[in-house]
Amino acid sequence: MRRITLLVVLVAFTFSCGGQWPVLQCVAWANMIREYSEMVPVTQAIQMTFSGQYPCALCKTIAEKKESDNAKVATLFQHEKKQVSSPLFVGDRSVIVSPQDFVAWSQFLQTRAEAPPVPPPRFA
Repeated sequence: MRRITLLVVLVAFTFSCGGQWPVLQCVAWANMIREYSEMVPVTQAIQMTFSGQYPCALCKTIAEKKESDNAKVATLFQHEKKQVSSPLFVGDRSVIVSPQDFVAWSQFLQTRAEAPPVPPPRFA
């Protein structure tokens, strides 16, 4: 059961990181080598596959999907960049921290000067 769980987590992680595109690309390359080797020798089929001059329909679709995913990620980073450059956010409201607030908090967060209390003696 543990191996199945680990396998499911690994597959989920792979797909969440965009790992489906390299897997599909390998499938497309294998299919292209198989198809091209029916017409020409295997060495030439491999050269045709990896040259980029003869992409198959699956290769074109994968390239389009990768581009759309990259565009989505770029817009998300731009949106996050805009939020980071604005004032401090707490929930849905922005909080502007003044220098007086910062001084008050820094004094509050300073370390204590007195020693910690001594624990009471243990009774035997």
